[in-house]
Amino acid sequence: MTRQSGLEDLLMIKFFLPLIVGAAVALTACSSANYNKDEVPNIAPDAMYSVAQNAMASGDFQRAKQYLEAIDSRYPFGELADQVQLDLIYVYYKMRDSEKTSAQINRFMRLNPTSQYTDYVMYMTGLNQIQMRSDILQDFIGLNRSQKDPTQYYEALKTFRNLIETYPESKYAADAHQRMIFIKQQLAEREMAIANYYYERGSYLSTIRHCQNILYSYRGTQYLEPALALMARCYDDLGLPEAAANARSVQEASFGTTSFTAPE
Repeated sequence: MTRQSGLEDLLMIKFFLPLIVGAAVALTACSSANYNKDEVPNIAPDAMYSVAQNAMASGDFQRAKQYLEAIDSRYPFGELADQVQLDLIYVYYKMRDSEKTSAQINRFMRLNPTSQYTDYVMYMTGLNQIQMRSDILQDFIGLNRSQKDPTQYYEALKTFRNLIETYPESKYAADAHQRMIFIKQQLAEREMAIANYYYERGSYLSTIRHCQNILYSYRGTQYLEPALALMARCYDDLGLPEAAANARSVQEASFGTTSFTAPE
């Protein structure tokens, strides 16, 4: 190698070395920042739980999840184990992660079949089942949930009913009852929409069947009277005046009038 080429190589090294070092420092800084952001420090479980509680109180459920999962992973049999698992149910639910909520509920009940918090877990199960019928976009724009697949509503109704029957003194029983009223209202609205759909197409027997579902299962909703009126009109259209008169008699006995009539 000549003296000239050696000098050129030395100049190139001097030119590029600061760039290489700078890039390495930047990469290290980024890595360090991500590490500090995502890694839960190795502190006592009580200290980690305090951070998680503060995060939940402020609505920072991502941070709460991060610390609760760290405690759950590092101290699975510690003194905070049960409480951490219960908090994870709540945090997953608030983050609208229904699958993780369900998995955590199942895990808790498997590990704690006789827990004093079973009523709470049942309550959260019902809330999660309701949430599974919607998504955040639907809630934001106000889409009607009643027209969706009712399977999760049936499950939630059963869960809340079981909670109230098993733990009538639970502090969650009153709210569970209100949730049941809401669910029945939604299910009755769905039955009424289906009944109207069949009536508009001249399928009177199918219309009557869905009206009867309201009569038998959702009597306490606002759809009972229109269901009775629509049933009476279907019987008229089928040439069954006695059945129509019976439907109107029930309507009058329940509401004191037969003035409410189904649409033409």
